[in-house]
Amino acid sequence: MCIYFCASIGIYSQSFTKFKDILSQDIAIDSTQKHVNSFLQKNKESLSKEDLAECYHAYGTWFYRKQKNKEGIKSAIIYTNKAADLKRKIETLNPKSLKKTLYNLGFFHGKNNDFASAIEHYQEIIAIPSVSTKTIASFRALANIYPKLGDFHKALDHIDHMIQLLKKDNNNTNALIQGYLTRADINSKIGYKVKSKEILRDIHEIDLLLKNIGLPKNRRQNYQMRKNLLQGNLFLKIREYDKATLHFYQTLDHLTLSDSINRASTHNSLGLAFLKLKQLDSSKFHLKLSNQYKSNYTPAMENMGDLHIARKEFKKALESYQKAIQYNIDPNNTYNYKHSIEIEDLAKLSNKYYTLSHLIQKANGWIQFYHHDQNEDHLYQAIQTFKIADQLVDIIRFESSEYKSKLYWRERASALYLNAVAASFLLNNYEDAYYFMEKNKAILLLEDITNEQAKENTKLPEDLANREFLLKQNIYLSENRLNTLTDTSEDALKKTKKEIYNHKKNYEVFVDSLHLLYPDYAINKQKIKVLPYNRFTSQFISDQEVVLQYILSEDEGYGIFHSRDQQLFFKIPSVNELIQDIGLLNRQITNWFRDEEELKAYHKTAYQIFQQLIPAPVYSSIKGKNITIIPDYALQQLSFETLITSDKDHSYLIKDVEIRYAYSMSYLDQNGQKERNAPLDFLGVAPVDFKIENLGSLVHSKKEVTTITDILSGDVLLEEQGTKTNVLDSIHQYRIIHLSTHADIDHHTSPWIAFRNQKITLPEIYATKNQSEMVVLSACKTSLGELNKGEGVMSLARGFFHSGTNSVVSSLWSVNDKANQELMINFYKNIDQGLSKSSALRNAKLQYINSHDGSELSPFYWGSLILIGNNNVIDFNRTYSFQLYGFLLLVLLILAVICFYYFKKAERLNGIKHR
Repeated sequence: MCIYFCASIGIYSQSFTKFKDILSQDIAIDSTQKHVNSFLQKNKESLSKEDLAECYHAYGTWFYRKQKNKEGIKSAIIYTNKAADLKRKIETLNPKSLKKTLYNLGFFHGKNNDFASAIEHYQEIIAIPSVSTKTIASFRALANIYPKLGDFHKALDHIDHMIQLLKKDNNNTNALIQGYLTRADINSKIGYKVKSKEILRDIHEIDLLLKNIGLPKNRRQNYQMRKNLLQGNLFLKIREYDKATLHFYQTLDHLTLSDSINRASTHNSLGLAFLKLKQLDSSKFHLKLSNQYKSNYTPAMENMGDLHIARKEFKKALESYQKAIQYNIDPNNTYNYKHSIEIEDLAKLSNKYYTLSHLIQKANGWIQFYHHDQNEDHLYQAIQTFKIADQLVDIIRFESSEYKSKLYWRERASALYLNAVAASFLLNNYEDAYYFMEKNKAILLLEDITNEQAKENTKLPEDLANREFLLKQNIYLSENRLNTLTDTSEDALKKTKKEIYNHKKNYEVFVDSLHLLYPDYAINKQKIKVLPYNRFTSQFISDQEVVLQYILSEDEGYGIFHSRDQQLFFKIPSVNELIQDIGLLNRQITNWFRDEEELKAYHKTAYQIFQQLIPAPVYSSIKGKNITIIPDYALQQLSFETLITSDKDHSYLIKDVEIRYAYSMSYLDQNGQKERNAPLDFLGVAPVDFKIENLGSLVHSKKEVTTITDILSGDVLLEEQGTKTNVLDSIHQYRIIHLSTHADIDHHTSPWIAFRNQKITLPEIYATKNQSEMVVLSACKTSLGELNKGEGVMSLARGFFHSGTNSVVSSLWSVNDKANQELMINFYKNIDQGLSKSSALRNAKLQYINSHDGSELSPFYWGSLILIGNNNVIDFNRTYSFQLYGFLLLVLLILAVICFYYFKKAERLNGIKHR
């Protein structure tokens, strides 16, 4: 990145020429400062604003070049700020002049690790309508800064925008190549595996440009080097280590000996490749070379720690990890392998991305040390390090305003939390395990609730709160337009992507201004807390109520059963087989059993899963209880009610327990506290027929909805009234929303639910508000969606929670229209009789099981619907009616007593008179 020393666009003035001559003198720094101060004192009043601004600009640049230390950068910022303040007030100023000063300000703040200020100045350049080289450079600068804050997707937004601008300019091929390289590098940080297609696409574009244009030899070699390094790291991540080393050696061939940064990076990658190949001596050789070329390159320190672990040199490994951590805090401080980072130092870190990796590896190193010598103190050290890493994840997530970046950090953290639970399991420390399991679930949903509560707690003006929601709504809706574009031409895609970018920029600017005007709001937004263990047990555990939590990855998993009398902490055996069994079960369950053989096959699979997930001591403790299950990963696609508990036919778990599900106990608690004041009780929607291609009629849905309104009374949107517009205009007014319609998800689109004339997708649901007590999605697959590790399933059910509901009844597979109608009618009859939501649903399912036989007894018919969230009894405002009736009865009783008193009194008086 370069900085600009030149004067204002145009011809130098005589005054500025004199000033420039002073700065160019080869004299001591103190002497130059005296000459400059003297010049400014004499000429400040006579200089034009533009000339004075250019003097300040040049002086700031001089400070940076002469004193590349904190004091020099501080002085550079002071004088460049003065230049910018003056230039902003000159109406006739060429925009390029202001841009170059703002660009220098962004650069200086970046060097000072003040990334927020750097971003502010680069964004100011981008906001100036005319596009120039400084505009392009600012996009690239932002794309380089945001990854340091962990906001990779925001970096992608900016580099994508830059590349689109450059494609219109055939004369700037060099910048376009740099843009492709930067984008590939950002995608590599997100993950070589998940972003391999995008990385290879950019490498292909670079190859085409290098073939078609002439470049100086040194520049071409530089681009080839960066390309080879990217390809080598891609092969490294997909475990093709020999191909990786070949590319790394080719990279070294294009590097000069003086290119210490790229040599350090390449030798580090070679060291890691040889470590994976278990060629430990070669690994050590290259990692040492990496350290020689760049002594503060912390990824090489971390990999050296991994090398020591491979050699069973655990203290040396922990020292290497701590050295890497310490370099990102204060490299001058002394430390030892037991040293722990202070929480208050986390926010000051210059590279949080690398530090998090070092912390996780150090915690894992402690666990490896424990397995070596069985010293439990190592596990306590591991848990403490995981807790610090967890705090850092929170900081990174808060600094990331882009939702996809938040999801990325949630996925990164999921491995952290699983390993922390594993360490807790070895200590039988269920309280810490509870905390880490909670942090692994739906934190972004909890963030949404905290944000809304922060608006109320800080009394944010209603117009500003609404403005914040509308700006966020614009993002959801524009992203939805991109996902559902029928015109997929390049121009249409560019136009929609630009619209998304502008909406995100507007939202970010507005939120930043809110934080400045209402700092308490910003502070309150960050107060996302896990429900403390003692409050969890006092609020959600009783003689009848128990909780079962899970955490799971592709090959490891744990569960904790919480009851009033005991906590059972267990490891799930053979997780790979379990996940395969769940996949098999979901294929078996999505149809009815045509014969005895299919029934037995299902029973075998469902019983195996039951034994893995609910050990015998847990099963004996949950019989006859109400259980809240917090599933994770593949378990979120499982209907626990349909599991088989013995070798007896149809011994379904639902017969023994009442089950409801929750995203996390913390979310269940916070969401239950949200105030909801919907004025109307029930809205039923049944379009029946659809004007959308390939959607058949739901002939039973009309009767389902009308029968429910006979039970509860309420409003309906039937047939032609069941349009998307009518539903969206109405849902914020009702306590119960019942949608009897089609829904689905596929690999190409977001989850959707259909109305008479149009579908509504998940992003559109995010863009709505409701204040319902319960949403019932009487449709197919409404609990399914893209699975994000650490956060959960991006399903329609989640969408309605995001928009405000307290609980959702949703489905795990395609439901049978007729059986679903029967279940729903009985469910609402049970609700009307005052049963809790989960009791009402369980009883409806048991009524179905007890009244059907043969193939109709298959879980396909009754097992798909599940209750997620709050389990309160719904009173339909009858509390107020009962209170009124009670008041009237009391009044009548009082009147009766008064009448009786006066009657008796009159009777006595009459008796005296007659005597």
